[in-house]
Amino acid sequence: MEFNFSYTVFYEDEYLLIVNKPAGMLVHPTVKEDGSTLYNYVAHYYKQQGLLHNIHPVSRLDRNTSGLVIFAKEPRIQFLLSQQEVIKKYLGIVTGTLPADSGIIEAPIARKEGSIIERCVSPNGKYARTDYKLISRREHLSLLELQLHTGRTHQIRVHMAHIGCPLYNDNLYGTPGPQSRHALHAYYLGFNHPATGIFLEISCALPNDLFKIIYY
Repeated sequence: MEFNFSYTVFYEDEYLLIVNKPAGMLVHPTVKEDGSTLYNYVAHYYKQQGLLHNIHPVSRLDRNTSGLVIFAKEPRIQFLLSQQEVIKKYLGIVTGTLPADSGIIEAPIARKEGSIIERCVSPNGKYARTDYKLISRREHLSLLELQLHTGRTHQIRVHMAHIGCPLYNDNLYGTPGPQSRHALHAYYLGFNHPATGIFLEISCALPNDLFKIIYY
C-alpha cells in the first residue's frame, strides 16, 4: 500500500500522536499481516524523528474504516486517556429509509453464534448506544453524523443494519457494492488532554472516495 505517513498526522505533542488512518489498513499487526499496519508506520515515524517512545494505541478502527486514531507516547498517558470518555463521532453513508432524521439507537450487541467476527443485536448482549443525525441525502443514500456512547465491536455497522439502514458497501452487515470498503469514517475526537487538562477537538474531512459517493 502506498502511504505517505507525514500527510496523516493531525496532532502531535510530547504526549500524544493522532493520525488519520486510511481505509484498508490494520491498526495492529497480526500473525498474517505484520508489515503494512498503522502500528508499523508509527514505529517508523518515531524512528525517523529520533524519538524513543513506545507505541501505545488508545483507540482503534476496523481495517476498512478510515479516520482518526490516538496513540499515547507513554503508558501513563494511555492509562489516563482510558479513564475518561473520549467523544467519538463518525461520518457514515447508509442505504434505506431512516425512521427519522435523527435518533438514538439503544440495542445490546453480542457475538453472533457460530462466528468469531460477526456481531448482532441480542437481548443477551452488552449495552450499546449510537446517536445519529442526518447531514444530507442523495437518492437512496444518506450521509449521517454518528456518535458512539459505547465501544462495542462493529457497533455502528450493527446498529444501522438493525434499523434497516446498513452502511453502504458493507459486505458483512449489508449489501456489497463497487467500492473496496464500507462507507464509514472516524472524523472527530474530543477529550481533555491528559497532561494539560485542555479540551482538545480534532477533526478530519470526509475522504474523497466517500465524498464522491454522496455528492457526485
